[in-house]
Amino acid sequence: MRSVNKQLSSAMGLFLWNPIQGKNMLVQLLIVTLIFMLTLFGLFANRYSWRGRKRFVFSKKYLAYAMLVTVLFTSVYIRQMYLDYTNAQLNLRDAVKLYSYMNTTVAILNFVNQMLLSKKVARMMSNVPLFETLNELHIDINKIKKSVILALIKVIGFPLALEMALVLQQKRNEPQLYWTWSLYKLFPMIISNFLNNCYFGAMIIAKNIMETLNERLKMLVQQVNFMQQEIRKNLYSKYHRIQHYCTLADELNVLAVKYKIICIQATKYMALMSLSIVLSLICHLLGITVGFYNQYYAIAETFIGGKRYDAFGALINLVFLAISISEVALLTYVSNDILIATRTTGIILQEIKLQQADWRFRQCVHAFSLQVDTIKYKIKPMGLFEIDTSLISSVISTVASFSLILVQSDLSQRFKQS
Repeated sequence: MRSVNKQLSSAMGLFLWNPIQGKNMLVQLLIVTLIFMLTLFGLFANRYSWRGRKRFVFSKKYLAYAMLVTVLFTSVYIRQMYLDYTNAQLNLRDAVKLYSYMNTTVAILNFVNQMLLSKKVARMMSNVPLFETLNELHIDINKIKKSVILALIKVIGFPLALEMALVLQQKRNEPQLYWTWSLYKLFPMIISNFLNNCYFGAMIIAKNIMETLNERLKMLVQQVNFMQQEIRKNLYSKYHRIQHYCTLADELNVLAVKYKIICIQATKYMALMSLSIVLSLICHLLGITVGFYNQYYAIAETFIGGKRYDAFGALINLVFLAISISEVALLTYVSNDILIATRTTGIILQEIKLQQADWRFRQCVHAFSLQVDTIKYKIKPMGLFEIDTSLISSVISTVASFSLILVQSDLSQRFKQS
């Protein structure tokens, strides 16, 4: 814990070192909290160095702490899985146990992967000009507040809903246990989704920056197009118009640099988080499939098997099912928004009238347009699939196919027995 507290102090020092200006304070507080939580959970093996260039550096002490957390977590939860297996309690139709097993596996893989990527993560965090970009683009604080609320729903709201479901289930099935024992079951679910939540928060900030960039670009387009109107041309001298075009060209170059930074840094961060995102999506995909199958199974047991309908079990299963669907939907929603924002930049550039614009300004527009076409920003974790609106339809079709196979298999077994 001493190393964790030291890491928190270093992180707070980093963000106090940056100028605290209005909208940045909220972002700074969230980042400090995330760094503290990542370090505490053993997912961050870097420290902030005040010497030299003031940046994050790899720390062997924090790596040792991360390894200790990984060993303890693995020994405790793998042992529980083994005991369930030996006692014939490995019931995959139990939503709670299924989620616990899947999230335990994902969490262990995340622990190992983050330790291997520690140096890359340190370089990434040291080279991202986040606060400089926020200051230069003057992002509306109301937008950041809305984004923070959305992130808090995912980071805090979903675990609270799961905790309530776990407490209710434990109170019914194991009333002799104290309610805090449910945190033992919740912990793997928090760890397995923590990196995914970090990526979600980063994409929200990137989306806000990109949308603000597009707003600035629209204002620039309006000025340029207005300057080329006949009435406007006669009001000012040629020298004044050339000077104004040069100013707008400089501003356009700044926006082009910011656009490139957003796309490149977002792509790099995706590369670091790819394994966690893919594992999390697989986990949610399996959870959704089994969740729908469990809902069918409860109904089939009632109408075909003649048993009493387990409304409580169906309700608990529904909570986990809803959380998995919401996790996939929110990730898709934010990813699709940032994709739309990056493509909107190219559309806005096409609206600029260049017939009577200054030659330097025309060069800047062509260079920016070429940059947008060259980057072609996409969100493809590990190059396996693209995260956009098509992901929802892919998930629905996959869940439908798997669920249909499971239902057909169950019905055939029931009819054979009858």
